[in-house]
Amino acid sequence: MNINEVKQILTKYNVSVKKQFGQNFLMDNNIVNKICDISNITKEVNVIEIGPGLGFLTEELKKRANKVMCYEIDSEMVKVITNRFENDTNVIVKFQDFLKAKIDNDIEKYLNDYPVIVVANLPYYITTAILIKILEESKYIKQMTVMMQLEVADRICGKPSTKDYNSLSVLMQYYTDCKLAIKVGAGCFYPEPNVDSAVVLIKYKDEIKNQALSEEYFKKFNRVVFAQRRKTLANNLKSGFGYSKELIENILTNNQISLTIRTEALSVEQIVKLANEFYLAQKK
Repeated sequence: MNINEVKQILTKYNVSVKKQFGQNFLMDNNIVNKICDISNITKEVNVIEIGPGLGFLTEELKKRANKVMCYEIDSEMVKVITNRFENDTNVIVKFQDFLKAKIDNDIEKYLNDYPVIVVANLPYYITTAILIKILEESKYIKQMTVMMQLEVADRICGKPSTKDYNSLSVLMQYYTDCKLAIKVGAGCFYPEPNVDSAVVLIKYKDEIKNQALSEEYFKKFNRVVFAQRRKTLANNLKSGFGYSKELIENILTNNQISLTIRTEALSVEQIVKLANEFYLAQKK
């Protein structure tokens, strides 16, 4: 596909590109095929696509997968993909905001015959919200191959003591193994975004070795300790939880962690361990 084909489809269906939905249509067949290749899609896999837009990625997904369930928030795009795939019994189109969807209910209703993965060119303005929703709400999805802004991809795959490492890095790397698989230039989209993009392959861990004692507390702890990057870990703990100076100093010292350290210097394992110790301390 190319820019002329994209414009022809927009004209044919009398639809417009909507900035409020972050619509940038991937029009590079090579990238589309690479996305599907690294996702290892077979006829024994079902796929969820979020924001299919004009259906270019959907076209390849439906050839390879058992079923494809698309969530689209734009009624005009729903009209396009419904028309394009009206004769394809393995394409399910849901006119719905994915962030309001009951993911596992939909999987149980439409995709309960094979394992489910997510393959999508995500709307950049809600990428983080989508990833967190899937992590927190779905027990069925075990893999995601998702296009996102390169800056967000760098954060997800970020390492300690780098500018990219933050609470999202920790959350994603606690539950999953993340790999930046493909970098994609702005020229591969219409309209061109103002940023470069990347495809990230995200696979859930079969086993979490250093597990949080309370998932809910760990998630809150992770948010709090990164709340103000210029503050020390100790100060974030004091302002975020109201813990006493004595408690903070005792736990950090026992873990051989400097009282002046900033959170981004800690590994995922260290953050989980600290979360567990503060969780136990507050229950005493």
